[in-house]
Amino acid sequence: MIPLVRAELLRIRSRRLTWVALGAMLVVILLTQLAVYSSVRPLTDAEREQSRSAFEQAQQDYAQNKAEYDQLEQECRDQGGSEEECGYYQPRQEDYVARSVSSFGEVANLAVTVTVFLAGLSLLFLSASLVGADFSSGAMSNWLSFIPERTKVYVSKLVAVVVAGAVATAVLAALALALTTVVSLMAGADVVQPGAAWAKVGRGVLVGVVAVLIGFGIAMLTRHTIAAVGAVLAYLFLSFVYNILVFVVPAVQGLQSVLPENHALALLNKGHTYVTYVNEATSSGQFEQRPVEHTISMAESGLYWLVVLGALIAVTLVVFRRRDIN
Repeated sequence: MIPLVRAELLRIRSRRLTWVALGAMLVVILLTQLAVYSSVRPLTDAEREQSRSAFEQAQQDYAQNKAEYDQLEQECRDQGGSEEECGYYQPRQEDYVARSVSSFGEVANLAVTVTVFLAGLSLLFLSASLVGADFSSGAMSNWLSFIPERTKVYVSKLVAVVVAGAVATAVLAALALALTTVVSLMAGADVVQPGAAWAKVGRGVLVGVVAVLIGFGIAMLTRHTIAAVGAVLAYLFLSFVYNILVFVVPAVQGLQSVLPENHALALLNKGHTYVTYVNEATSSGQFEQRPVEHTISMAESGLYWLVVLGALIAVTLVVFRRRDIN
C-alpha cells in the first residue's frame, strides 16, 4: 500500500496544475499582507490631530444646537428606540477617528480564514482534476491492469489526496500567519496571543481535508473534473436563491443548521453562531422581529462531516468496485 500511496503523491507533485494553483495561492497570500499592513498601522500624529479637531467641532455644534438634538432623541425614544440608537446625535470620540486600526488578532483571523478557504477551494478542484484525468486519459484502466485490486487502488488514491491536502493547507495557512506576524511587527502593531491564531491554522487543516474529499468523491462518481466545477457553481447559485428566500419565506431559516459553509466555519473557528429571526408581538400590538442566536459546536460539525464524507466515500468505493472502467 505504501508504494502505491508514494506513487500517487509523486503524480500529484509532477502535475503542472498543482504548481499553478500553489503559485496563485502565494500571490493571494502576499496581496493579503498589503491589507494587513494598512489595517494594523497605528495612527500618525497628523491623523490624531485631524481626529481631535473634527471631534471638537462636533462637540461645539452639539452644544450650540442641544435643544434640537434633545428633541430628536426624545422622539426616537417615543418610537421605541434604544438608548444606544437614540444617543446617535451625541458626539463620540471613536466616531471621528481618521481610520480604524485593527488588532493583530483580527488581521490574523482574517489572513488564516481567507487562506484556508481559498486553499480548500483550490484543493477541491485539484483533487477532482486528478481523478478526472485518470478516467479521461485511460490511466485508470491501465493502472488496474497492473494492480487489479480495486479497493487497494481506491484507498491509495484517497490517502494520497488527503495527505497532500492536509500538508498543503497547513503550509499555506502557516505561511500566511507567519507573514502576518512579521508585517504586523514591521507596522508597529502589538502581536499578542499568537497561540489562538496558530490553533486556528491547525483546525484549518481539517477544512482542507474536507475540501479534497468532496472533490475526490464528486470526480469518482462522475468521472469528470468539470462535474466538481459544476457542483460548486450550482451550490453558489442555490445559496443565492436561498438568501433571497430567507426574507420571503422565514420558515426556511432553519436550513442554516445544515449548510456546509456553516459547518466548515464551525470546524475552523471552534464553533459558529448564526442568527434567525422570529416575529413577536409588542405591547402596542405590533409585530417586530427578534433575533435568535444558534450555535454549531465543533463537535457537532465534526459529526456532520463524518456522516457526510463517510457516506460519500462509501458510495464512491462501491461504484468504483462495480463500475466498468473501460
